[in-house]
Order: sequence, then C-alpha cells, then structure tokens
Amino acid sequence: MNERLQTAIAAARAGGAILRARAADVGNVRTKSSAFDMVTEADIASGVTIVRSIASSIADARFVVEEPEVYAIAGVTHGALDDPEVWVVDPLDGTTSYIHGYPCYSVSVACLCSGQPIVGAVYNVPADEMTYASLGGGAFLDGRRLQCTSTPTIRESLVITGFPYDRTITLDKQLRVFGHLMRSVHGIRRDGSSAIDCCHVAAGRADAFWEFGLMPWDLSAGVLALTEAGAVITGLDGTEWSVGVGDVCTANPVLHSELLAAIQTGLRG
Repeated sequence: MNERLQTAIAAARAGGAILRARAADVGNVRTKSSAFDMVTEADIASGVTIVRSIASSIADARFVVEEPEVYAIAGVTHGALDDPEVWVVDPLDGTTSYIHGYPCYSVSVACLCSGQPIVGAVYNVPADEMTYASLGGGAFLDGRRLQCTSTPTIRESLVITGFPYDRTITLDKQLRVFGHLMRSVHGIRRDGSSAIDCCHVAAGRADAFWEFGLMPWDLSAGVLALTEAGAVITGLDGTEWSVGVGDVCTANPVLHSELLAAIQTGLRG
C-alpha cells in the first residue's frame, strides 16, 4: 500500500473517530446554502483532525475542504482542484443523517494530481467500513477487492440516488427522473451520503447511482473506487467525468448506457 493511500485511510479513520465520539452531542447547527444544507461543530472538528493528520505526514500538503473554517483553525494551506497535488476532504458526508441519528454518514478523503484522483478513502462510520482505492491499484473494502456487478438491464437493477439541497428546479428534475426510473427498476435506495453510494456500487451492493448537484469533495474518493472496481461514471449528459462535474451517472459497463438514456427520457418528462 503506497504512502498517500495509507495517509488517506488514517486521516479518514481519525475524522470518523471524532464523529463517533460527538454523535450524541453534535454541537451547534447552522445552515449554509439553504435551510436544508447544514453544518455542525462536529463537521469542523472532524475536518481539523483530518487535515492535521495529513499535514503531519506531508509537510507541504494543500487542501480543498468542504468547511472553509478548517483552514484557519488547522493552520493549513488552501489549494486548488487543478494543483499538481491537493487533498480533497469531506469531513462529514451525510450531515442531515448525522444530526438525526440516522446511521449512514461518512468521511471522504482523496488526493488529486492535476484534477485526477490518485488515492481515496471513504469511511462509513456507523458501519465501521473502510473503502479505499489507488489509481491502477484496485478498490478494496476492508481488504476485500471490489468488483462492480454485471447486471445487464435496468429492469434487473437496484439503483441508488440522492436528493439535492436545491428544492426548486434541481429537485423538479430529480423527481421527474425518479418517477420514470421507479417504474423500471427493481428498486431505488436513498441513504444520504453520496460517497457511500459510490462505494456500494463499487462493492456490487447496487448496480448504479445517479444524482444532481454534487461537489468535488462528495465524489473524488468514491469515483476512484468506482473506476477501479470496473464501473463507468459520466456526467448526466454522457460526457467523461472530471472533478468539476456534479450531475453524475455511474453503473457497470453493460448497464450504463441504458441507464443514461432512461435518465434523459425522464428529464424530458
């Protein structure tokens, strides 16, 4: 296991330990982009712990972190997604679940080189599961190598999605797609952590995942697990995924094109 991957796993586990310790008292809760987009004191504490863990191993590390307070508190350097090397951190993916005590939230840590994820770790805290991947080195769940499914059709598939903080036009689009696919698939699941959702597809627990409006810290580690497990991930318009793409569709290679076409049909209403 390479040094960067070991660093990502250790940092994700350290952030998860903070979340677990504070689960009974998340501290003050405030809103960000909307009344449904929330941040807690536990988010910040987890973020500070994660970046300090990485910085202790990599002295010149640069960061992109979901919660901006973390930079000043931890005394680390703000980076950019296209830096030669940058660490992209989501200290708590699934804040709403965490606040309500619903057991599905995660820590996501990825290292990018010029926009390409090269290592990633997603720690599913309540399940105590660590999914990790390195570019060209495969994806693993607690040491077990991962492979996506080979389910050939939508009608045989289990699909995962999430719902956006934007409860206006973006939600309207999502509901149109949801209604169309719900009539076509075995089932649709929604747990509230896109990082975990990506890992479930990588692990073969579900066949596909789509969502609107995700951010780089939501996806960077999970995308690497997906691609290393053999899945295909693109934008909802079918273009190749890059770190700036937030409307995404991922599935096994056999299923992906059919799912993408079904999503486009749903969008057209």
